[in-house]
Amino acid sequence: MSLFFFSLHNAFRKRAVSALAVLGVAFGTALMTFLFSLTAGMERRADHTFSDLSSRIMVTGRDAIFGGLFLGMGTPPIPSTYAEAIKKIPHVEKVYTQVSTIMRPQKIIYAMPLYGYGQQEISEQAGTPFSKIIEGVVPGNNQEMILGKSLREYMRLLNLPYEIGGVYQFAVNDKGRSRVVDLKVVGVYHTGNEVLDGAFSGYEKLARDIGKIPAGKITAINVSVDGIQNVETVAKAIQTELSGKVPEVQVVVPREVLTPLKNIMDIFGRFLMAVSLVAVIAGGLSIVVVMLLSVVSRMKEFGVLKALGWTPSNIIFMVLVESLALSILGSALGIALGCGGLALARTFIAPDIAVLTWKVTAVVCLSGIIIGVAGGIYPAFRANSATPSKILREA
Repeated sequence: MSLFFFSLHNAFRKRAVSALAVLGVAFGTALMTFLFSLTAGMERRADHTFSDLSSRIMVTGRDAIFGGLFLGMGTPPIPSTYAEAIKKIPHVEKVYTQVSTIMRPQKIIYAMPLYGYGQQEISEQAGTPFSKIIEGVVPGNNQEMILGKSLREYMRLLNLPYEIGGVYQFAVNDKGRSRVVDLKVVGVYHTGNEVLDGAFSGYEKLARDIGKIPAGKITAINVSVDGIQNVETVAKAIQTELSGKVPEVQVVVPREVLTPLKNIMDIFGRFLMAVSLVAVIAGGLSIVVVMLLSVVSRMKEFGVLKALGWTPSNIIFMVLVESLALSILGSALGIALGCGGLALARTFIAPDIAVLTWKVTAVVCLSGIIIGVAGGIYPAFRANSATPSKILREA
């Protein structure tokens, strides 16, 4: 035990050099903590959306944006009678019609989606924004709306925060001309589905008025199936049922549309991991350099220790403990710095933008230990090469 504490004391004998090694490891582990947590947060949000849409089918106009995933926006509306035909297909559990449109908040050039819900959808469908309000209340009339949590975060990044109770102006299309409407935000919702959480939601009449969608017309049909295993079968049956009808429709399984996006996110996550690993390796090299410089300057000391009876295992153990001590201290500092970065990201971007899990913490800590051991192996054997006879000849 005395050898262990002696080795710990030696690790910080040259404080300036030791501090450089600790900071090198700290930078790598801080970046690893931040990027791994960011990847975990992105995966969690994507998984929520993927899970929510896994047993659903979207029926929209043929030219709907992004395969109909945005609930039929960007295409002429379709007859609501299509929904009645779909209800008769086996394994169809629920069928809801959707009215969607777009409007542009004043002061920005981007259009935002507005999803309109009828009373039937609000009362019967569990996953609507009306049933997932986390702040505020449900709209009380057709001039009020609620906005998704993700959209509010995005607007804050644009320095255009939307507050509950505020009345805001929106530009909408009116027979080829731009018209300004005033709408009040009364609540914020969070469904876990990024498609819904990145939009405004209100009553169906509001969406019809803004989008000039007549009665009897809808923008999308949302079909829930009684099991994931029946999704493909039902989708083919819907396609057959509605084939030849005018206007033409497209039948989309959101899960299939989202799979390539999820694959891209997985690749991006692996890229972030690679970046963080490079930073950690760079921190490990700082340990190697510092320990090697320390060993070279202490070769006489190691020779004397061997002359006093120290065994090769004692020398190797001492150097490895010194390296491990610097690495563990750097890892602890790095995790603290990474947590500070996560706190800032949650404050200024989104509360759930990153998730620090026990798995991430364990990987970072294990990386610190590996860096310490790996960084001390060569310096330890270099120290063991010192011989008393050689030291005496050089004296």
